[in-house]
Amino acid sequence: MQPFKRILTSFFLLYGLSHYAYSQLFFTDGYIVLASGDTIAGQVRERSNQLIEFRPGQSASAQPYSPQQLISYYSDGTNRVSVRITEEGKVSTYFMREQVDGYIGLYSLQKAENHLTHAIRLPDKTFVPLRGNLSLLMLARHLTECSDPKFKQLLNPQTFYIATSKLERIIKAYNECVRPAQSVPRQRKVFRYEAGISVSAVENSWVYGHTDKLNTVYYNPFGKFSSMYAVALGGFFTVAPQKRLSPGIELLASWYKGSRSVPLTNPLDPTAQGNRLYTFNETYIALPITARYICINKAIRWYLKAGIVPTLSTSVHGKYSDTNLNLHNDDIPILNKTNIGIGYIAGIGLDFTLKKKRHFYFELRTMPHLVLDGVTRTATSRSFQATLHIPLAKHK
Repeated sequence: MQPFKRILTSFFLLYGLSHYAYSQLFFTDGYIVLASGDTIAGQVRERSNQLIEFRPGQSASAQPYSPQQLISYYSDGTNRVSVRITEEGKVSTYFMREQVDGYIGLYSLQKAENHLTHAIRLPDKTFVPLRGNLSLLMLARHLTECSDPKFKQLLNPQTFYIATSKLERIIKAYNECVRPAQSVPRQRKVFRYEAGISVSAVENSWVYGHTDKLNTVYYNPFGKFSSMYAVALGGFFTVAPQKRLSPGIELLASWYKGSRSVPLTNPLDPTAQGNRLYTFNETYIALPITARYICINKAIRWYLKAGIVPTLSTSVHGKYSDTNLNLHNDDIPILNKTNIGIGYIAGIGLDFTLKKKRHFYFELRTMPHLVLDGVTRTATSRSFQATLHIPLAKHK
């Protein structure tokens, strides 16, 4: 397991040095509208506020497009338009997400640039930038046709703040007040997910308790117990699997059964020999809450996965036998045989495709957790896993 640990360490060092990537990693179905007005269906991958890549099909080469080349594009359940903003004689163009369509439109950047986060479209088709503390001033200067006190209250400096939800309320209220017939509800963003079953080949082991200094002169059962190999089943659910960083949750059921033979020593009779056999059993359910980060996007996509793991030990038992004392399968005192615990998960994985559209995930990971008796640690349950995730349902 030492090479596996070194691989994990190397990958997580790279992960710690990586910057958060907000762009799409994969191509998603959509279309682009060229500056000429022509619409082309295909697949889109967002790179930044001023660059996307488009390809007509999976086998076609991707071509870059800037806001100057397109009127708009549709991808990942949202519509983004080319926005031309003029400030102090300088013209800048961005791809901005359409938040509200109507008499006055609201648009947002995927990532803020120099405090620019949003823009509004006026009836004459010009765009007004909303930057930080100047946003309220710009709104008050251009939204002047509505005298409804309820709308005016939305522009109160004491309650105003910069957020897409707040700006949506302001623009929708203004459109309803001035031109209700032109108010167009924005299409909801599609909730994208992937779910399936998991099959794991596991190596489980125990590290039992702390050293008991009072008894180690005679026997010391504390330490690593034998490993066992088994197959564990479970399931997974991932949100936004097309993104570079995507959260998920898993369900995994597993168990452990192992033993350790402890030599007995008698200071009064060093020649005396004997052994005491300790055996432990644990069955548990784990609920890993994870984040998956794509680090290499090639024909086979590599990713890192980490998270916390709440566990429920449904049964914990321990016994020991000592032939010298004529003890056979005597119980080791464990007050709470059912108890909750906590652990973590860390590993690397790859996403590979078979038969064109059928794809799978394969992971190498470690998932230790604490086995508790009340609030006292009984042991650390270790689990090294080779896991295959098989998607069965998805909405991409």
